[in-house]
Amino acid sequence: MGFFRVWFSGIVNPSRAYDFLKDKKAPELGLYAVLTRFLGTSLTTILLLFLMQYKLFEPSYLTFLSTQNYYKAEIFFMPVFGLFIWLLMSGTGHLIFRLSGRSSDFDKLLNVVGFGMLVPMPVVWVWDWLMIAFNSYSLLPMAVSHFLFQLWETGVECVGLRRLQKLKAPSALGIAIIINALYIGVAAIVIR
Repeated sequence: MGFFRVWFSGIVNPSRAYDFLKDKKAPELGLYAVLTRFLGTSLTTILLLFLMQYKLFEPSYLTFLSTQNYYKAEIFFMPVFGLFIWLLMSGTGHLIFRLSGRSSDFDKLLNVVGFGMLVPMPVVWVWDWLMIAFNSYSLLPMAVSHFLFQLWETGVECVGLRRLQKLKAPSALGIAIIINALYIGVAAIVIR
């Protein structure tokens, strides 16, 4: 099954998609998924916000980036941020496994997190583009909608943790919530 078939299978049936990922030894699909998500977002949504001269919802927390140039810079640093947060989320999940005395296949965990980060993106991208097109890209609707998308991602990663790491539902959900809370905390500082 090819990358795009697995991706779209993950939208409809994450369990089936993760069953395909079981046999993958290296975190190849996780890496492709993260790069697709963050390059896709950079080259579409962020570029569009920059070209249409949208203003940030809040001033930049990164003092070395001015508010006026933030979207321009974000086009370039978004993929790097994506790789960083993917490794941080996966590493945190791995640490939780090890501290709880469980074994963990870090490569499979990278696939679970990377793939989980990508699955909701077609819907997220279309939503963002429509909000921009209808001049409704503002803080409240974007915060609420992206929180709901993050819950979807958390659910997909929970399924992956159950399928690939053989966790029971409460444990998988707990780890998925922790790593996605970490994402939200870091993204709130960096992503605009």
